[in-house]
Parts: sequence; C-alpha cells; structure tokens
Amino acid sequence: MLSDNLVLERGVAKAAAALAETGALPALDRPHSLVDEAYRRLLLQLDMNLWKVGEKLPTEKALGESLGVSRAVIREALARLRADGRIETRQGAGAFVSDRTKIAAFRTENHDNDPIQQEREILELRQIVEAGAAGLAAERRTKDDLKAIRDALESMLAALESRSDGSLADDAFHNAIARASHNTQIAKFVEFLGAQFSDSRKATWDDIGYGVGIASVGQSDHAAIYKAIEAGDAAKAKRISHSHVQRALDRIDQQTAERTTKDKHR
Repeated sequence: MLSDNLVLERGVAKAAAALAETGALPALDRPHSLVDEAYRRLLLQLDMNLWKVGEKLPTEKALGESLGVSRAVIREALARLRADGRIETRQGAGAFVSDRTKIAAFRTENHDNDPIQQEREILELRQIVEAGAAGLAAERRTKDDLKAIRDALESMLAALESRSDGSLADDAFHNAIARASHNTQIAKFVEFLGAQFSDSRKATWDDIGYGVGIASVGQSDHAAIYKAIEAGDAAKAKRISHSHVQRALDRIDQQTAERTTKDKHR
C-alpha cells in the first residue's frame, strides 16, 4: 500500500497533468484514507485557483462523482476545509471559496455592537500566543530563523525612517517568530489569526501612530524581542512580547474609560 507522501506526490503530478490536458482533475486512486486524500485533492484545487474567491463549489454529489468517493467522504473533507477557513457554507446555498484575507478565526457575533470589546479579546489572544511563540523561538531558533526575523525587523526600520506603512513587515516579523518556534501548529495558527488583527497593526503605522509615537515604541519592542530570541533568553522574550501587546491593551482600556466618562456626562 502506498505511503501518504507517495500518494500525495503522485497525486499532485497526476492532477497537474490532467488539469493541463482536460481542465479537470482525475478521480482518486484508493489511498490509506479516502477522507484525507479527498481533503488534499480539494485543497490542491483551491490552491490552483480552480475555483475563485466567492465562487460556489460544485455540489457534494458532483464532487464525490469527480473524485470517485461517497458524499459522506466529501462532506467530511469539506468540514476540514471549513475549519481551515478555506471555504464557508451558507445555509441552503452550499459551499463557497473564502477570501483568506477576511477569514474569521473565531466567531465574535456577540460583540457586533461592541467593537472595542471585540478588539480587546483579539489582543488578549495575541498576547498569549505571541508571547508563547517568542519563548519557544528563543529556545529553538536557527540561523535561518534569526535571519528571517531580522529581515522583517530591518524592513520595519526602513518604514519607520520613511514614515511609511510597515504593517506587512510587522506581520512578517511575528510570523517569522512563530515559525522559529518550530511548532507547526503555532506557526499556522499565528498566520491564520493574523488576519484578525492586521487592522490593529496598520493603526501603528498610520499618520496618527507616527504622530503619537506608537510606531517608534513598537519598533523598540520588536528590536528587544529579537535580541532576546537571538540570545536564547526565553523568559525575557516572553516577557517583552507580553508587554508589547499589553501596550495596545492599555490603549483599549483608556478608550473604554473615556467612553464611560462621556456616557456619564450625557
């Protein structure tokens, strides 16, 4: 029986050849796990942009027939893709390709009328995850990891000096730290979760962020985090990373206090 890696390797080659020749992917061979292979094949089709963002996927029946598996197998494979944020289902309408830049890692419907509370909860999650990732990165980082983190740090410095948008480099910095943890789940989670607070990072690098000094303070934190990781000081890396996000939480608390004061004087 074929190994999962060999099945996937042959499957990708076969899929690419079939797509080039006929515009469609072939039915599945019989692998170890039909659900695993159905998931991988559908994921490959999404990665190859066979279906565009917002486009409706074929029905479970059609997908099952195209891959040579049952609807139950397709249903479970689609559930995994939905958990990954690659697709979204709409009641009575079917499955659609998600915009990965707008993926919601967690549903926050309870705070639709309280965006400040919603932002606070996301920041608290950032604090826990990023501090833990920084600690592991300090223990496990390699030379290549340090270079990736340093490159992002230098890109942010260049943005700071030109007063331009450094939010993409900011994202890259935190993603590089997560990868340096050498924990695949942390790396994937930080990248996935990043879409939830990219707007808060942009606020650091806009005119107001520069004007009040948030950008420069944030960059100082980034430099200190890098130095701690480079030195292999896990406790310090965690502490500085925790304090870095705490600054944003303190600003949220200040906004909440100001809002409460205004409400009392109405």
